[in-house]
Amino acid sequence: MPKNDEGRVTASLANKTLEEIDGQRWPTPCCASYLEATTTSLRKKHLGQFTTEDLRIMIAQDIGAEVLKPFALAVLREDPMAEGDYYPGDLLEAARKRWPDDPELQALT
Repeated sequence: MPKNDEGRVTASLANKTLEEIDGQRWPTPCCASYLEATTTSLRKKHLGQFTTEDLRIMIAQDIGAEVLKPFALAVLREDPMAEGDYYPGDLLEAARKRWPDDPELQALT
């Protein structure tokens, strides 16, 4: 997607949730692991409110990753070493694992 279109897409999705976008409502899991509870909760959060850690988790789990890609790229363009809860560059690592052939991600080093 061209960069100028990417900004419009990101702005148009910022006030939506993954649940609203894909139409799937995940029930709150009983006795869920931290990761299950977190990903289920993040599906209900407006995309414009996602933190670096939120993006890292969802992209690493491949949940809504294509929708979240422009948001992650916006963060990474500002700071390729953006840090979630683990270490500097953890979002970039998750994004590169998800999209290993993406030229923009490859150039962010």
